[in-house]
Amino acid sequence: MTIVQEKPSEETFKEPQYPWKKVNPSTSLANSIIVLLPISVFALSFFLTDLPGALLFIVVFLPVQILVAIFATFWGISKKRVGDAVLSVLSLVAFSLVIALMGSVLFSVFSRGLPAISLSFVTQNNTYISPTTVLDYGGVGHALLGTLMVVAIGMIISVPLGIASAIYITDMKGRLSGFVRFMVQAMSGVPSIVAGLFILAAFILSDVSGFSALTGGLAYSILMLPTVARTAEEVLKLVPKDLRDAAIALGSSRARVIMKIVLPTARTGILTAVILGVARVIGETAPLLLTTSNTNGTNLNPFVDAVSTIPVYIFQFLGSGYPTAINRSWGAAFVLMTTVAILFAIARIVERSTKKG
Repeated sequence: MTIVQEKPSEETFKEPQYPWKKVNPSTSLANSIIVLLPISVFALSFFLTDLPGALLFIVVFLPVQILVAIFATFWGISKKRVGDAVLSVLSLVAFSLVIALMGSVLFSVFSRGLPAISLSFVTQNNTYISPTTVLDYGGVGHALLGTLMVVAIGMIISVPLGIASAIYITDMKGRLSGFVRFMVQAMSGVPSIVAGLFILAAFILSDVSGFSALTGGLAYSILMLPTVARTAEEVLKLVPKDLRDAAIALGSSRARVIMKIVLPTARTGILTAVILGVARVIGETAPLLLTTSNTNGTNLNPFVDAVSTIPVYIFQFLGSGYPTAINRSWGAAFVLMTTVAILFAIARIVERSTKKG
């Protein structure tokens, strides 16, 4: 028996076609006009007038950009895509404003805080240091340790309570789940200074405890709890119901399902909830002014005596008004942002390792 093989046609060896890569010349022209004309009008207005750039951006660039996008889309692309063009312009402008604001903050902190950074500034405390002392002496080391202690205490209290609240709402679904959800939402609107006043009245003024890192951590936990609970709740809702049902059908108890299936499945999202909780409180100053007070020395005991923190450190030296003190405040802000970046990087590394595991 002879098997006859057909000779492959030339169409078999043709290169794959990508029609979406073909751009109509009118579309390219319209896109060029949309980009270049508003920029040219803005630049011309900036050099010919004395108006500030921010005002020109709002009064000149944004209206011209929208009008040009409407005109170019209407005549060069499609009448039906005018709305898409306006929405795209507004979205890009909003994104650019956010990037500009973030970049401005980062540039200000880095440019003004970096000159104050040195090994002594990061490791020394402020004993025998006044607002006019040169930057070669004293530093933010004691405040950095105090901030880490306060945040750690807040995490130890709020993270278990927040995750437990989320589990009760999503998996246990008890009779009080609606009440718990309502209270968590209500706590998310509590001003930070109110949390500090509550701890001040409940622990410090009643002589239960004095100014310490513990009372500061309690105030921070009040602010962290709703963020952790709400985020963890949304993450737990993403765990497929089929996993829970399958485990229960195999005879597992509800507690075992939660511990062995639900929480491991949602561990990366729960870690994100913890990160958001830390980001919510690490820069808060008002509750710490009422709970931790301030000190110029290093205090490693979280239960006794006042402790210095970076937000209070910045508030203290910024209010003095001396140039050297203001430079110390910028340096402390730089240290705080660097610390937050390091903590978030560590959290992301742990999150990726858990995903691979």
